Amino acid sequence: MFIPLQTLLKDVSLLSLGCNQNLEIARDASYAAGMLARSHGFEYVVFGTLDVLTDNDPMPLHKISRSPFITAQVLSYMIEGFLSAGVVPILNATTKINVDLIKALLNRKISCPALVDNEEKVRYLRDQGFNVTFVTVQGHVLGRLPTLNVKPPVDVSEVERIRKKVLEGAIVLLNRSVNKISVNNPFERAGVLVFADEEWLIKLAEQVLRGERPSTGRLP
Repeated sequence: MFIPLQTLLKDVSLLSLGCNQNLEIARDASYAAGMLARSHGFEYVVFGTLDVLTDNDPMPLHKISRSPFITAQVLSYMIEGFLSAGVVPILNATTKINVDLIKALLNRKISCPALVDNEEKVRYLRDQGFNVTFVTVQGHVLGRLPTLNVKPPVDVSEVERIRKKVLEGAIVLLNRSVNKISVNNPFERAGVLVFADEEWLIKLAEQVLRGERPSTGRLP
């Protein structure tokens, strides 16, 4: 079953990672999410997307960026983070596939098991050169899933610090012409965009609106 990142690591969506100026924060975020997953007894984590953000996307928080290249870079960092945490990452390929994103992943020589909704998707991805181990939503494994023999001790002490670091790094100034703070709505055209409604984060966003501190995020 696919669980959105923000369900595992509160308020940290894929889009919040793509909107960070420091894309490497995705490695820390997935490490924290991996530790949380292991604390619940999970050895595998389904994550990410093979699609990019588009205008009026009905599920924008499940995308990383409009750019396939930024998306591929964030996915590569996430794979590193999950592996460091001792869980095997499985890339979510059950949605629409962006061909340019596939090419960007292949250029980075990223190889990661993928979850697919049907075997037609398997054939399509293999035709694109993305030939990895596939897991169907029915539970069939086409290939062999990797196992991690050496795992670090489960430690969730840094989860909250990492979570707040991600959110603080994704305060996006859209336009100061409107005194407005939007939460999780990347399609607003003015004001400031943040990815949680927590009081400390809203206060930082207000400072950005007043020009008292620089914005930390990139446009979605």
